[in-house]
Amino acid sequence: MSVVAVTGCSGYIGSRLLRLMDESGKVSRIIGVDLNPPRVSAAKMDFHRMDVRDPSLINLFTLGEVQAVVHLAYVFDPLHDADLEYDIDVGGTRNVLAASAACVAKHLVIASSTTAFGALPDNPDWLTENDPPRRQRNFMYASNKYENELIVRIFKNENPHVKVAVIRPCIVYGPNVDNFVSHFMIRLPFLPAVGDTATQMQFVHEDDAAEVFMRVLEEGAEGYFHACGEGTVSVEEIARMAGKPLVPLPAKVVYPLVDLLWKLRAPLIEGPSGMLDFIRYRWTASDEMTREALGLGPRMHSREVVRLMLETHGGKR
Repeated sequence: MSVVAVTGCSGYIGSRLLRLMDESGKVSRIIGVDLNPPRVSAAKMDFHRMDVRDPSLINLFTLGEVQAVVHLAYVFDPLHDADLEYDIDVGGTRNVLAASAACVAKHLVIASSTTAFGALPDNPDWLTENDPPRRQRNFMYASNKYENELIVRIFKNENPHVKVAVIRPCIVYGPNVDNFVSHFMIRLPFLPAVGDTATQMQFVHEDDAAEVFMRVLEEGAEGYFHACGEGTVSVEEIARMAGKPLVPLPAKVVYPLVDLLWKLRAPLIEGPSGMLDFIRYRWTASDEMTREALGLGPRMHSREVVRLMLETHGGKR
């Protein structure tokens, strides 16, 4: 039985994870941290409305005798204030690591992302858990995930007694997901194609992603893990499922245009041009090592995750 602190407990993965933890015999108490109220009720949880950058997080973890930490608190939707986004994502992670060290936690589970590999033209078809991340400087979320992995690696070297697990989900979808990626497919009157329309993408259902976090937590696992759905789905197929035209756009035109519209805060533009790389280049990850290490079986196919999102969020089939 252990005391587990969860930052970002009110998010879509955090909410699913709380339910699993509340039912687990290996979790005695949950200390939930978020700026938003919890979406679910968990009998074992003591909720604290707190910014992940708050220095008093150290006191909360120490006085609560926290033994394991799951860090899920990040900014996903791009902000127009890049400094603030960096401070929350990277500064918040530094603060969580400091609190974890202060309370002498035995297990640290960090949410990274397959975006930490970067959407780059020379990526292999399948990126494994052992492949090194590469920085995507033109997209803040991916860049921050890359830097956080470096910070966590330093933390592990300085705290060898702590079991550290880094989990990289691909794009997470589900009935409770509402972010700029889901808006991209639902709200735009067409889907842009920058480069090869056959580019493969990868999605994981929120329940399947939460299961990976729970299995890592219960087993005290350490290392790198991927949370991905089965198979892939092409950009062209996504457009067809959404019932929207796929419009080819030249990169030299669409990148500066999107950046201008983003700067002007134009409707329907919810991120800078760097996000286009993630539909232009392949950045799919293998989770073979994760499944073998954790004893996980098949999950929902990427295609079915997209279909479910379109159906539950009002998109066409």
